[in-house]
Amino acid sequence: MKYQPPADEGDAKVTDYQVQRRGVMGKDEHEWETVNETSGSSLELVVDHLKPLSRYQFRVAAVNNFGVGEFGPPSQYVTTDNSVCVR
Repeated sequence: MKYQPPADEGDAKVTDYQVQRRGVMGKDEHEWETVNETSGSSLELVVDHLKPLSRYQFRVAAVNNFGVGEFGPPSQYVTTDNSVCVR
C-alpha cells in the first residue's frame, strides 16, 4: 500500500508511520490492529498475513517525538484475490 505524508508536520518532524488494518466481514467491522511501523522516509508498505478473498480497510498515522498522531481517514474497502500469499 502507498500513502502520503501529512500536509503539516507541526512542531516535530515525522520519524515513522503507523499502519493499521481491520478485516470486514459483511457489515461487521473488526477492531483496528497495527500492521507495522515504517521509517519516516518510506511511504509504502507491503502488508503480510492477509486472507484470500477477504475485505480490509487501512489507515495511517504519522509518528514523531511526541507520539502517534491522529489517524487519517480509512481507505476504501480492499478485497484480496484468491492468489494472495499468507506469510
